[in-house]
Parts: sequence; C-alpha cells; structure tokens
Amino acid sequence: MKKKIYLIEDDNDILSKTPKTKFLEILEVIDKDVSSEILDDIITNYACMEHIIKEKIYEDKINEYLKNYYATNKDDIDDIKKSLYMEFVGNIIFKLPQ
Repeated sequence: MKKKIYLIEDDNDILSKTPKTKFLEILEVIDKDVSSEILDDIITNYACMEHIIKEKIYEDKINEYLKNYYATNKDDIDDIKKSLYMEFVGNIIFKLPQ
C-alpha cells in the first residue's frame, strides 16, 4: 500500500503559528454562518467515521479504541491533523463571500 504524504508545516514557521492556531484565529473572525457550516461539516465527518467504527467495535469501546490507536500512530495522526487544519482553512476561504 502506498503511504500518503501529508502537507507538513513546521511549527516554527515565519509567523510562529501552527495550522491549528491559524484555523482557530480564522474561525473566530469569520461570519457565524460560515463557521457554523464548517463545524457542522467536521461533526458530520466525525459521525460518519464513528458509524463505520461501530460496525467493527462495540459502541462503549470506541473511545478506548481511538485512544489506543492514537497512541500507536501518534506521529502519523499528528501529521494528518495539521493537514486537516490547513484543509479546513481552505474550505473557509472557499465559502467566504466574494
């Protein structure tokens, strides 16, 4: 299986801001309708993923499974998180009125 390469940003970039910090700053200043739509999209995706996991794992074991999975794959998951924050920023910019 080919390994995905995620966009990785150095936490010590020129502006000294992480992708998470940039995302949260933008989320604070944009229109509430746009931020609500972005957060709803994120929750929808999370709910879909949880539903998929429920097909293989008992519902009361999901949090434990996720915690163990994160501990085992921390570096990869952290890289994916950074890429997702940057993707979300792109989604916000795309949804802003022109």
